[in-house]
Amino acid sequence: MTSPVSSAQDTGPSARRSPSRDTAKIETAYRQLKHDITTGVYSPNERLVEAPLTRALGISRNTLRAVLARLESDGLVVLEPNRGGRVPSFSIEDARDILRVREVLEGLVAGLAAERATPEQRERLREVIEGTEQALKEDDLMRYTSLNREFHSLITAAAGSPQTATMLDSLLFPLVKFQFQAVMVPGRKADSLEEHRAVLHAVEAGDTAEAERVARTHIRQVRATLDRFGPDPDHHTPGR
Repeated sequence: MTSPVSSAQDTGPSARRSPSRDTAKIETAYRQLKHDITTGVYSPNERLVEAPLTRALGISRNTLRAVLARLESDGLVVLEPNRGGRVPSFSIEDARDILRVREVLEGLVAGLAAERATPEQRERLREVIEGTEQALKEDDLMRYTSLNREFHSLITAAAGSPQTATMLDSLLFPLVKFQFQAVMVPGRKADSLEEHRAVLHAVEAGDTAEAERVARTHIRQVRATLDRFGPDPDHHTPGR
């Protein structure tokens, strides 16, 4: 399941590097590996082996170690002495706790989006809802999931609150596994689409209170779906 996207290769040990170039290398590799981890390219507890990672990301071992240290501070990697890094694993109880926090934050950004969303942002939200509806009709799970994620990202961006966006971003990864499972519950994809549509309508109407209410309801429904899994969701079919 491990297939990170390659980036430009280091030019070799003899190349003269400036501090700014090294910083750019670390930033690019950090963003790529963070994306791969948070989108499920790497499985929970999977080892992050240095050799293939340095090849795939086009970086040196020292650069990779700097990247892994940064990801560890984000809670996205566990570094173990003499064993390198691995992707952390979270329990369903962790996911439920995180969803309680996310409910509050999602409500906040939806309310702010109702106040602050630009016409262009509202138009893109409408396009995402239309695309999600089409993906659902075509049973295109990958596109559905991608658009589902984009909808939340657009609402957060429209809120114009960088600090809240950072907090929400930090809460995404622990939920990836469980969200993929939740979406495979019969009827959940259609229900989620309608919940997103309700958020869109409130944002378009500029109704702050309603946007917050329906956004929080949406996250509560996700949590209610997880509650159906019991203590060991791994016995359920993977998917969101």
